[in-house]
Amino acid sequence: MKVSLSEYDPKWPQQYLIEKEMLQSKLGFLKPMIEHIGSTSIIGLSAKPIIDIMIGVREEIQLEKVVDALSQSPYVYVSIYDKQLPFRRFFIVVKEVYSELYPHVLTTENFIEIPHQHRIAHIHTVPIDSQWWEEHLLFRDFLIRSKEHLLEYESLKKKLSKIEWTNGNEYAEAKAKFIQSVLKEAKL
Repeated sequence: MKVSLSEYDPKWPQQYLIEKEMLQSKLGFLKPMIEHIGSTSIIGLSAKPIIDIMIGVREEIQLEKVVDALSQSPYVYVSIYDKQLPFRRFFIVVKEVYSELYPHVLTTENFIEIPHQHRIAHIHTVPIDSQWWEEHLLFRDFLIRSKEHLLEYESLKKKLSKIEWTNGNEYAEAKAKFIQSVLKEAKL
């Protein structure tokens, strides 16, 4: 699969707010922190047109309460990543027109790759005291402040978008070295 990048769309912040409102209505009892992360959160940066959202919970034990609240349409809980990242729960928000095509929980037994064009958003739920939470906000905020790093990241993403990947995780791994170097600089 190739990663299809879109030029920055000024509608992305509004799409995030719509998703955030829906999440708050389902998860308000947990009083979560909800942040727009990833490339769609950075004005001027090209991105896959999928909104990345990070939900922060106070305690890791609350992750299962999020799973219970979101394991229904339009959310698809991708449980297969729980072993790799036990402190995170990952969901895909599927466009309504495609929601009946996918189970509400993807496991190793029923896993299918949901095409990017069927997705609205990715939701990453983690404890707010985790390194994951801290580093995703730090990376976003640093790119917002540093035009030089933003342009470098954009160039890397465009180069990587020309490569045929097995899945989106491979694409993400190819960006990891750059992201780690930016985080190192941001922490100085």
